[in-house]
Parts: sequence; C-alpha cells; structure tokens
Amino acid sequence: YTLMRSERYDDETDSYRLFDFDQTHILTILGQFKFNAKWELGARYRFVTGIPQTPIIGSVFNSRDNVYEPILGRQNSTRLPSFQQLDLRVDRIWRFNTWTMNGYLEIQNVYNYANVEGYRYDYDFQNKRPVTGLPIIPSLGIRGTF
Repeated sequence: YTLMRSERYDDETDSYRLFDFDQTHILTILGQFKFNAKWELGARYRFVTGIPQTPIIGSVFNSRDNVYEPILGRQNSTRLPSFQQLDLRVDRIWRFNTWTMNGYLEIQNVYNYANVEGYRYDYDFQNKRPVTGLPIIPSLGIRGTF
C-alpha cells in the first residue's frame, strides 16, 4: 500500500495544486499458491485513486473559427473514478532433463471492470462520455527455460 500526495507550486495563483499524475492511494495485493511441483495459481488485485482532472464547466462559441471552446474550472480540482482490476493466472510446469517448459493461462481484468481513463465531450462541451480502458483480456502462453 502506498499513501502519497504530489503537489506543484503554481506561480499564477501563488498556491499549491495537485500534480497532474497524483495518485493518493495505491493498493496492490499479490498471492500465489503452489498446488504441487506442476501446478501454480496466482492472483493480483490493484486499486488506485483516479488521477486529477481539470473540469470543463461550460463553453463559449467562437464565431470567428466556428467552434465551441471549453471553459475550464480550477486546475486539477476533480478526479477520474478510481481504477481497480483483478488478474488471475494458472501455470502448468513440465520439467525435463535440461530444460523446463511452462504453459499458462492468464486473465486480466477478470470481472471486466470498465476503468475510466478520460472523457470524450460533445462538440459544445455540454455532455461527456467516459472513455474506458481495455476489457477482459485472456492470454495463453508457453515459455521455455534452458
């Protein structure tokens, strides 16, 4: 577990503000269980506080360029939702005279949590939709060690 706070001094406001990549809470839990010499099961759970964001609080129409321009709120005064993910992995190990082969199945984001990585706004910045990260990702692999 990590507890931290990352701030930057802002000359314009003569005060401190959250740094763009501040993640106040970071929790990682790892576990591995060896059933026997051939089979292993592993798991990893991660929870991380969402990174700071500067909110868009409105917009104005720029008639010269024919576009809406966002009106920004206080810098880094809101956060993205927290990130969480559970990964599982099962390994089967074969041992030979001069080398070892490991076959595995790994599933990342087991419960398919839609982690928000940012927002996409409509043309006039009145509505936003979350942009989410990768869905559940299964992978199958083989590794040889000599």
